[in-house]
Amino acid sequence: MGKGMAAETTQTGMMMLAALAITLVGANRLDRLGAPNRHAAARVPGEAHLVGAFIASWLWLLWLGLSARPLFAMVASLVTLGVFVVISRAKYFYLREPLVFSDLGFLPTLLRHPDLFYVGRTTAIGLGLVVLTLAGAILAWTAIEPRAVSGGVQTGLLAAAVLAAVGFVRLAGRIAGLLPDVTAELLGAPAIRFVRTLGLSVSLAAGFAVWRRDGRGQGGPVAVPLNADGYRAVVILQSESFADLRRYGVELALSNIDRLRRRALAQGRLDVSCYGAYTHRSEVEMLTGIPFARQRMDRFDPYLRPHRLTHASLARALGAAGWRTFFLHPHDARFFRRDRAIPRLGFARFVTDEDFAPEDRFGPYVGDLAVGRRIVAEIEAATNAGEELFLMAVTMEAHDPYGPGRLPGIDDPVAQYVRHLANADAMLGKVATALDALTDRSLLVFYGDHAPILPGHEGLADDTATDYLVLECGWAAAKDSERPASTRSPAEINALLRSKLAAGRHAPEDADTSPASATTSMMRSMIEK
Repeated sequence: MGKGMAAETTQTGMMMLAALAITLVGANRLDRLGAPNRHAAARVPGEAHLVGAFIASWLWLLWLGLSARPLFAMVASLVTLGVFVVISRAKYFYLREPLVFSDLGFLPTLLRHPDLFYVGRTTAIGLGLVVLTLAGAILAWTAIEPRAVSGGVQTGLLAAAVLAAVGFVRLAGRIAGLLPDVTAELLGAPAIRFVRTLGLSVSLAAGFAVWRRDGRGQGGPVAVPLNADGYRAVVILQSESFADLRRYGVELALSNIDRLRRRALAQGRLDVSCYGAYTHRSEVEMLTGIPFARQRMDRFDPYLRPHRLTHASLARALGAAGWRTFFLHPHDARFFRRDRAIPRLGFARFVTDEDFAPEDRFGPYVGDLAVGRRIVAEIEAATNAGEELFLMAVTMEAHDPYGPGRLPGIDDPVAQYVRHLANADAMLGKVATALDALTDRSLLVFYGDHAPILPGHEGLADDTATDYLVLECGWAAAKDSERPASTRSPAEINALLRSKLAAGRHAPEDADTSPASATTSMMRSMIEK
């Protein structure tokens, strides 16, 4: 009897070791599939192999603690990693960026706004069927494979897995300090490269650890004194998915943009850090002047720790100088955690979709024309109060996905996009006219946050630059002749704004600065039209 039990114990132990070994080998192979086109010659730091083995072992231990069945734990671990690989490759297909650690925090947002993540009704039904199939497979498997450990041992294994996870979270910063090669790769390489090199699971776990450790000086711009008397307003318009696709043969009517380019302080292509999504990356770089790469691990989701951006926020600097600070984004304030981030960045007021009426929508979202009307109203209110205004608007109208049912009578995605850009152009024209009429000198920035995910124009993923222009508006402002187009980053636009504000000057003494002047009245009538 004793020999039989010993033999059975030995057999169980060997099976468990074999299951763990297969898990380690399979996980190593799966981990390399998180991003496409991995080069076999890429040097993988030895630390990455150790971290990958730890993650795979932990997953196996967790599933063993949950099921008490080693073969099930092996398959469940590999399926778990496989799910992450599929998600990462799907994300890369749409956005040209694999899964990164900060994406794991988007689950609540996905549940609130599934359409923004391309999870429509059909996809949701498909995912539900997959979940039901997996649940059935789990029940069938556990009915066939016998338990390999007692209840007490199972509880101990599960407790060990939980304690290991808690310990990792609490000690993540110290653990990252033991991984200099991995840290260097995460901080210095684009996401596609470090996922290819380190592997997906290592990138996710180590990315979190390095993010926890990373927190010292981002190298933001040194605050410069701003002459609040030099300009009466600064308005930044971040236009959703705006890109002048006439360069690709798309017929667009952008009369205001064409007209305003001829008097722009700067205009051309904008080198943005994202494609098709992550609006807040362009937003943060424009607002703070901190280049994307210099935001270190915060670059993937800068609003996870907005307090690290406050020292560089243009809104905070102008608010401290007595300006009105106003942020307008006609969408759910919780998206990207803006409800926490925007006040920290120095905005006294935050207007969201709740401040608009149902008739303000154009398609699924609040329209640009409604946004333009609200901006003009804020310019007028600040003028009447004799206060300077800093306003940043992040629009929503042109947000994808495009397709049948989005706009009445327009089912073609490109035609829908063209219609949205016409509204963005009209919004820009109204805001520029208002600033010319109601201020003596002001600054206006217009740009696209990222190129659109537009059917038939997948090549935009390889040419992600959008378009921008910077204007000096107002009846006393210098009307510059057309400047040659130049490619800049949002951080460089921020530097241009700061330099203009720091060198600001009063309007000429003979200029009529009264909003009630005849010129202003005439211009107001043009706005209303």
